[in-house]
Amino acid sequence: MLFRNSLVLPGFHKSTPIKLKAVGGTNFRAVPRHSTVARHSLNSSSAAMTEPWLLFYWPGIKGRGEYVRLVFEEAGVPYVDVGLKEGFQSIVDHVFEKGTAEGSFPIRAPPAIQKGDFKMCNTPAIMLYLGKVFGLCPSKLEDEAHVNQVLNVVVSDAVSEGRLAFHPVDFYATHKVGSFIEAVLKSNKCGPNFLVGSELSVADLATYHFLCAAERHYKPYYDAQEAPLAKALQSRVAQRPRIAAYLASDRCQPWDADSMM
Repeated sequence: MLFRNSLVLPGFHKSTPIKLKAVGGTNFRAVPRHSTVARHSLNSSSAAMTEPWLLFYWPGIKGRGEYVRLVFEEAGVPYVDVGLKEGFQSIVDHVFEKGTAEGSFPIRAPPAIQKGDFKMCNTPAIMLYLGKVFGLCPSKLEDEAHVNQVLNVVVSDAVSEGRLAFHPVDFYATHKVGSFIEAVLKSNKCGPNFLVGSELSVADLATYHFLCAAERHYKPYYDAQEAPLAKALQSRVAQRPRIAAYLASDRCQPWDADSMM
C-alpha cells in the first residue's frame, strides 16, 4: 500500500514513496564524547540532518539486517525499515536496481543504509560506521581496531561459514562480485585507478586478493565476468614493486585447495 502523505526522498522514484514513520527510539539520545558525529560530513548541511535514516533489508526475517537494527535501537535513533514498510520488491528496486546508479557510491546487497545522498552496504562496515556516528565505538585507534576485528570475525566469518550449511557450496562463486567492484571503480570521481580516492587503500588490496582467488578457484566464472576495470586493478596491484617482490618470494604461500583463500 502506498501512502499519499508520504515524502518522496531525493534519488527515489516517485512511484515508490516511503512513509516516514520511524521505528525504534522516539528521541535522539545524547551522543557520548568519543562519537565522531560532531565532525561527520552528514552534519555539514542542515538538509542532511533532517533526512531520516533508511534501512534496506528483506521483510519478515531478522537476517543480517538485525545487526544493523540493534545499533539504531541501542542508540535510540529513529529509522525507517523500508522493507517492513514497503515490502520485498522495494528492496529489490532500491538496492539491486538503483544500487549502482551513476553519481553515487554503489551498494551491492542488503542490508544497506541511506541518509540523504549518502548510502552504504555490508553489515560489519555499516556497524562500524554507525558505531562511530552514534558514539558506540571507542575513540582510541587500537580499541577501534579491536571492535572492527570482532565485527568481522562474528558478522563476516562466523555468519558466512554458518550460512554455507544452508546454501550450495558454489553459492559465492555465482555471486557477481565483479560487477559490484566494476561499479565502484566507475563511481570514483578521482578516476578508476583505485576503489576510493586517488591512492591505494586496504580496499584495493583486499579486492586484489579476492579477484586472484576467484581466478584461481572459479576460473570459468572469473573469465565470464565482463569487468575490465576490476581486472585492470588486479593487474596494477600485482605490478606494484613491493607486491610483485612479495609474490616472487618464498614468503608468498600456496593457495588453499577448498576455499576462497
